Amino acid sequence: MTKYDVAIIGAGPAGIMAAISASENGKRVLLIEKNDQIGRKILATGNGRCNLTNRNIKVERFHGATPSFVSSVIAQFDQNKTIKFFEDLGLMLKEEDRGRIFPRTNQASSVVEILEYKLKENNVEILLNATVKKISKDTNWNLLLEDGRNILSDRLIIATGGKAAHYLGSSGDGLFWARNMGHTVSSIYAALVPVETQEAWTKDVSGVKVEAKVWTTSNGEMISDKYGDLLFTHFGLSGPVVMSQSRFIAPLVEQKEVKIHIDLFNDISEEVLAKNILRNFEMNGKKAVKNCLVGLIPQRLISIILMISGVDGERKAAEVSREGRMTIAKTLKDLTLTVKSLRPLKEAQVTAGGIVCDEINSGTLESLILPGLYFAGEIIDVDADSGGFNLQWAWSSGYVAGKFADRDS
Repeated sequence: MTKYDVAIIGAGPAGIMAAISASENGKRVLLIEKNDQIGRKILATGNGRCNLTNRNIKVERFHGATPSFVSSVIAQFDQNKTIKFFEDLGLMLKEEDRGRIFPRTNQASSVVEILEYKLKENNVEILLNATVKKISKDTNWNLLLEDGRNILSDRLIIATGGKAAHYLGSSGDGLFWARNMGHTVSSIYAALVPVETQEAWTKDVSGVKVEAKVWTTSNGEMISDKYGDLLFTHFGLSGPVVMSQSRFIAPLVEQKEVKIHIDLFNDISEEVLAKNILRNFEMNGKKAVKNCLVGLIPQRLISIILMISGVDGERKAAEVSREGRMTIAKTLKDLTLTVKSLRPLKEAQVTAGGIVCDEINSGTLESLILPGLYFAGEIIDVDADSGGFNLQWAWSSGYVAGKFADRDS
């Protein structure tokens, strides 16, 4: 029976960083992964390019835990330390719009490869295709694997993720173990996931991408609002601006009606937009209305806007009444759809919910219930907006959990 100083379950970004951090001082560290390779979640991020972090990390971009809990962790290993960490490993980085940081190779595999090299350099032992069946503790932590092997460890870090994208290995095992060990797990919801709408017309414009302000309401009350890229799909809506609001929609949609509002002209008022439409129609009075809107919005959206506005696209522009023009402007400023449901957890990038943070030391990420047990990554009730924020949480929490699991030896 092999004994380690620190055992880590889960070789996603948080688990890998925890293993590197815990092994910096020569401790014997074991990284256990149920898949046949480490870092599968890393390979899937940023459309395969890996959005490592964001230059503009702010606590308000994180959700679930209290701001003080998040800031306590992030402050110990922030975006600047993350950037330096990867650059020191030899990874060249670049900054794109909205502060997003990517490897210059545009390949997530580059990130995994340099992390694998660092793990090897630190003599971290990696156990692949290994599923933990049972966890117990007496003097040491005892991990029973499905193949019958036993692993002993002084300290244990669980970094198994939530329930999102279970095809990458996040099956919720860690949440099950945490409950059995006395921890409270808050309700799990899909976060950063597309939305299905009751309106079927989205399938007619599937693939159309726009930049827009998008806000959600329930019973007339604002839930959240964002600005960014929006994608129409055959089932409803996707894109960062919608997906980043799904964690706020999830707790409501089964009990209440939730509306999504789209402003296609966020930079100008409805009145100014209506005047522009009037001028366009007056200058092109003999044209069909549908042809007058070609320069305003994507062509495939025109028929949808006119249908919702109740304006006949075949009519000549000069024949459209003031009320008709105002209705078109209103629709362009508030294109409204009703949420049917969120797409399933398997399609979510992350999950909202997890182990409640009141039961975790915010300075060390050690369990306040079981000494020697640490948590890192998505298993904790922390999720964030898209744009590198969730990976930053993984790097930060992994670093802190590994650092203090090492120090307590």
